[in-house]
Parts: sequence; structure tokens; C-alpha cells
Amino acid sequence: MMAIKEKTTISLDAQTKRDGIAMLDAMGLNLSTFAEMSLRQLVRDGRLPFTPSVRPSFEKDNEGYPLFKANMDDPRIVTPQIRDGAVILPEGWDDDED
Repeated sequence: MMAIKEKTTISLDAQTKRDGIAMLDAMGLNLSTFAEMSLRQLVRDGRLPFTPSVRPSFEKDNEGYPLFKANMDDPRIVTPQIRDGAVILPEGWDDDED
């Protein structure tokens, strides 16, 4: 016996929806199929079908590139400068082999 389908309306951030649909499309899926797959797994397993996580957000420089913050007291960490989208390496990092 085939289950009766119901229409459901959800609100999504427009950019997240576009990005998600593009990724699903690359996998040969659509948003409805993904939603149903996720809900079926939720019901079957009694838990979320993924591990929620938080992606760190980065401040951006005036050219739109992310600024990475580091512990500047650690001598192993060198923060390169970015100029016109190119990384400017510190003096002494030049390799004579290339």
C-alpha cells in the first residue's frame, strides 16, 4: 500500500535554500526527497540523522577575505598578509628552488 503524500510548507533562508538545492542537485536529489529521507531516518533511529555543529564565523578584511585570529603569543604562528587576493609571505620564506 502506498503512503498518501501531504504537502508541507517550510520557511528557509533564501541563500541557504539555493546552496542546498545546488548540492542536492549534484547528488541527483531534490529538496522534497532530502526532507523525506531525513524525516524517515529521524523516525527510524529516534535521533537526528546528522550531528549538529557550528561553523566558526570569520571577520572579513576590506577585500572580503576571512581574517583568521590566532594566538599571537605562539611563535609558531605567522599570519601572512593578503594583498589583492595574494598571500604575501614573510621575509625569509623564499625558496630558492622554485
